[in-house]
Amino acid sequence: MNARVALWLAIAVIASAGRVCAQTVEVTPFVGYETAGEYPPENPNDIQTLRADAARTHGFFFDYRLLRNVQAEFLWVNNATTYVATPTDPAQAARTFRTSIDQYQVGGLFHLRDRDAAVRPYLAAGLGVTHDSNGGALPNRSAFGFSLGGGLKYEPTRRVGARIDARWMPTYGSSEYGTACDVEGFCYPDNIANYLERVNITAGLVIRL
Repeated sequence: MNARVALWLAIAVIASAGRVCAQTVEVTPFVGYETAGEYPPENPNDIQTLRADAARTHGFFFDYRLLRNVQAEFLWVNNATTYVATPTDPAQAARTFRTSIDQYQVGGLFHLRDRDAAVRPYLAAGLGVTHDSNGGALPNRSAFGFSLGGGLKYEPTRRVGARIDARWMPTYGSSEYGTACDVEGFCYPDNIANYLERVNITAGLVIRL
């Protein structure tokens, strides 16, 4: 998937929204910023870590009201950034690769105040897929991702409002054999997953259909 596919998906979703009850659907286009993150590759060879640089983001939320304070949600985030490959040999220079990262997630959010309140804080979570369209020597890649976070909606009218959102958005990077410990301090050998951990902060315009 790429930005064009996501745009056509948004158009199709909005077009079908006219068949549901008024103010049941919210569409929120946004712009934002995603922090840097890194992970060790699956087969390191001469690369110790891959770091995705911080970058601007854009995308949209599509929310469908299920209960009074509960919404199902689809999220698309795109950011064009770079991967920096740190070599295992300090004498070698780091390599940089251009990439476009798309994050597609399905989840939900829970409002902490009722619909008649103008200011509505909320908690949110999602699961989905992250796709890297890489340049240079890196192959394209799709991997499992999830998000946890929350935000605030300001809705002075029934049709239009504003929204800020902050989410921790890890994507699976690699796994390695190591030692894991439980809450009681018992440690054992296990396959340990490494994640590309980034935080995405956005602001957008809420449009109720």
